[in-house]
Amino acid sequence: MVSTRLLRVDVENGDFELETIDKQNILGPIDLGVELHLERYKSYLEGPFSPKNVLILGFGPFSLSKIFGSNRMVAVFRSPVTMGIHVSSMGGAAWNLARSGIDALAIEGKSDEPAIILIEGNGKDISVRKNTIDWRDLERFFMPKIGGHYGTLAIFDFIEKKYSDFISKNRARIIAVGPASMVSRSGGLFSKVPNSSARVLDSASRGGGGSVLFRAHGTVAIVMGGKVDKPRRTQLIEFEKVKPKLEKKLEAPLFKAVMKSTRKYRFEPSLNTGGTFGVNYVHYRELIPMYNFNSIYYTFEVRVKLHSVILKEFWDPFQDEVFKGSPTGKWMTCGEPCPVACKKIWRGEKIDYEPLHAMGPMVGIFRLEDAVELAREVDALGADAIEAGHTVAWIFDMIERGLMEPEDVNLPFRPRFNPLSINPSLDSHHNATLVKKILIDIYSKGSEGIARIIAKDGLRKAALELDERRPGIKDLLLYASFGEKDIGGYMTPNYYWSPGMIAPLYILGRYWTNYAPTFQEPEDYAETSLRRAFAEYSIDNAGACRFHRGWMEKILEELYSIIDVDVDIYKHSKEGYKKLATYQRLAKAEPVPWESSKAFDLLVTIADEVGAKDWVEKMSKNAEKALEWWTKFKKKVDEILFA
Repeated sequence: MVSTRLLRVDVENGDFELETIDKQNILGPIDLGVELHLERYKSYLEGPFSPKNVLILGFGPFSLSKIFGSNRMVAVFRSPVTMGIHVSSMGGAAWNLARSGIDALAIEGKSDEPAIILIEGNGKDISVRKNTIDWRDLERFFMPKIGGHYGTLAIFDFIEKKYSDFISKNRARIIAVGPASMVSRSGGLFSKVPNSSARVLDSASRGGGGSVLFRAHGTVAIVMGGKVDKPRRTQLIEFEKVKPKLEKKLEAPLFKAVMKSTRKYRFEPSLNTGGTFGVNYVHYRELIPMYNFNSIYYTFEVRVKLHSVILKEFWDPFQDEVFKGSPTGKWMTCGEPCPVACKKIWRGEKIDYEPLHAMGPMVGIFRLEDAVELAREVDALGADAIEAGHTVAWIFDMIERGLMEPEDVNLPFRPRFNPLSINPSLDSHHNATLVKKILIDIYSKGSEGIARIIAKDGLRKAALELDERRPGIKDLLLYASFGEKDIGGYMTPNYYWSPGMIAPLYILGRYWTNYAPTFQEPEDYAETSLRRAFAEYSIDNAGACRFHRGWMEKILEELYSIIDVDVDIYKHSKEGYKKLATYQRLAKAEPVPWESSKAFDLLVTIADEVGAKDWVEKMSKNAEKALEWWTKFKKKVDEILFA
């Protein structure tokens, strides 16, 4: 049994209570969060911006230990995007936050004025202090400025100066939100990586956790740390004694196993690059989605040409500065001691695949410097970069196809969004000007028109409303639907040409699926996707980094045995996922069939790409056959979970 110290903070009045939860079925923060939302708070009965939609921030049982990659912060909340429960996580944050001596934090109630919550502990006692920011000061921080140093970046500057003694004394870390959390559904939780440039941020962005923190709880930031510098569960001090047992299971010395399974994220010798940005472009090549995922329709030759442009204009500048000469000084961690150093720094900016692709080829930008500037803008706004990329690309696509005019979306001129007439140097700067305009209109205070509809209601409702005016608009947006139209739940996929990213699973937007660019019979695909979902659940629930999954999944049961927990990880994670699915049903936010033809087209095109000719022929001639694939997939998922 894992004993969990939960700190409950009522931000309305600053009151707090520390309780210990001992339950056989709670091993980590996801178990805890889902249990609390289901049983105690019953948040499925409330809207996502109700103060009863408690934000749970938790750490795994191995935080502060000698186990590499075990210090992620995990957030559990009812999502204003999917409208069901969602899980998001942030790298390394537990290394500082867990020094407070607690295992999880529940944010309850709502502050009338924007709150900053200060938490410190020593393993026995805990102290909580609530301070507030004047609304006018907050609006000044959130007001877009030339150079992008506003929003989250300005909040970090303010807190670091005002509470410098508190932060230094407690080795505290800041979790904060930006303007997107004030006005939209998809604001994220952001944290500055300690000892880094102010522009190197980590985030838990998918699903709108930042919007929940601000709009449901009136809270701008949480600052937490303390005096604890060893694992609270003292058995972990004996880690060296069990290390031989782990190495026997891994069939290799632990450090060697770690470095081998994480080489994609540090340095992959066969590709002479590393990190998600470095590896993905040379691994997935012409299968990389571009131009609002319209590349799924392009010929092989066109995709190859576009990929060559990516390598020359986008990837080579990164490669030249990060992996040539003396590269290791441009690698860093997420804030915890870890040999992988997965964060690659280019000219002072963190470079990861998803946010840079969102602000790059997805929106017709192929110059790295333009994409980096826009990714910084997204961070300053405190928005989900993946969602932002889909949003901008969809708007560009509408204009390109004549379904909207630039003035309809408050733009001064048309984007350059035709891959057949690509001119990287001209297109990138041209489009970047428009992207920045759209981002600010949607994710900062005062936006109007279509931008306001998107911010207020989310992409799915916006697409359906606009489609009623001009048919065809919703079919340009790629998303999975949760709940009926009045519920409006959805999730835009991560940037992989894979049915698994939009398949009828109970939680999307993460890697809890089979996201390989492949196609299978629906029942087989459902099995492989759920098995992957259970494995990812187990890693997140342990507060571990999925970059370490290659070695950690093999010995996770042995790791739990260190703290005297005997568990069948597969069965436990399956049961946890089932409870999560039960919540989605109660919230009326379970998966429903695709509404956009692009979702069906993604399925058909990848089937064609991998040579599943029988299905291609059936689905191309009869759209109902694609729906049949969705239906059989969903049926198999429910059989596995509920039969």
